[in-house]
Amino acid sequence: MQLYQKLCNALYGNEINELGLLHMIPEISDLPLESQIYFPLIVVENKLGIAKQCLSILLKEAHEYFITIDGNDYKHLEQVTRVMILLKPDNYTAMNRRKQLIRLKHIQPKDEISLLELIFTIPKHSKSSIAWYHRQWIFTNYAKLNIQHEFKLCTAVSMSYPRNYYAWTYRHWVLFTYCKSNQATVEREYKDICQWIELNISDYSGFQYLQQIMEMYDNINQEVHMKWLNKLIIKYPGHESLWCHRRFCSTQFIQLVQYCHEQHQFIKDIMQDVYRYQSLSVENSPLQKEFALKFGLFHIIMEKRRHDKLYTDEPTKNLYLTVAPTSNFMDLQGEKK
Repeated sequence: MQLYQKLCNALYGNEINELGLLHMIPEISDLPLESQIYFPLIVVENKLGIAKQCLSILLKEAHEYFITIDGNDYKHLEQVTRVMILLKPDNYTAMNRRKQLIRLKHIQPKDEISLLELIFTIPKHSKSSIAWYHRQWIFTNYAKLNIQHEFKLCTAVSMSYPRNYYAWTYRHWVLFTYCKSNQATVEREYKDICQWIELNISDYSGFQYLQQIMEMYDNINQEVHMKWLNKLIIKYPGHESLWCHRRFCSTQFIQLVQYCHEQHQFIKDIMQDVYRYQSLSVENSPLQKEFALKFGLFHIIMEKRRHDKLYTDEPTKNLYLTVAPTSNFMDLQGEKK
C-alpha cells in the first residue's frame, strides 16, 4: 500500500494535468526537493511520471485495496477506482463502479470529464475504447458537450498517437449527434480535417473520418476537392491512403461525365511523368504509377456500372488491365462484348 498511497498523495496534493510513463526510475538526488516525497513517482510542474516497473506494483496494490473497501465507502471507492483507470483505463470493473458513483452523485460529471482528459495524455491510454465510450456515456446522460473543445481534444490525441481509431470514432459521434443539421459546422470541420490531413497523409483513420464528413456535407465542391487531392498525390507520390481516398471520391462524383474524363487524363499525366519534378520523392515514381493504374482499373469498373460505358480509349483501358488479377477481369465485371 505504500506506493499506492504515494500515488494518491501525488494526485490529490497537486493539480496534475499530464501523465507520463518513464522507462526507468531516476536517482532521487536528481529530483527537486518537493518531488522527493513521492519517490519513486515523479512530480514536476503538475506533471506526474510513473516508471513502467512501478505499474504492476501499483495495479496490484490498488486492486487488493479495492476488494477490501465497503460498498458504501464512496470516498475511498472514488479514490481507488480513479487510480485503477489512470493506470489501466480498460478496466471494466473500475469504470462501471465509477458510473455507479456518478449516478449516485458521488462523482461530478465535470470532474470525470477532466479525469478522462488526464488519461488521454498517455498516448497508449488514448487508444482505450472503454475510456472513449465512458466519455460518450457521460455527455449522453449527464453533461453538456462543448463541440469545439471535443474536436480540439480529438485532434490533440490523434497527433500524439497516429491512427487512433477510437478517437476518430468518438469525433464522428460528436459530429453526427450534435452537428448533422448544422452545415456551417460541418463545413468548418471539413476544412479543418483537410488541413490536418495535409500534415498526416498516411493516417487512414483521418481519411475515413473525412469521408464521413463528405457524406454529411451538402455543398461540397467537387472541383475544389479534387484539385486539393491532386496536389497531395503529386507532392507525396506512392502513398496508398491518398489513392484509396480517390476511390471514395469516384463513388461520390462518378455521375459527372467531366469528372470521369479528368480522372483518365490525370492518370495519363502520371504515366508520362508530367508531375515528376513537382514531387518530393522521385524514387516513389514506380509505386505511384502502380497505384494510378489500379485506380484506373477501379474507375472504369465504376464507369461501366454507373454509365454502362467507358470514357477512355482502348489503349488506356488495356493499360489499366495490365494490373488486373485475371485476363478476363472486365468480363467478370459485366462488360458487354
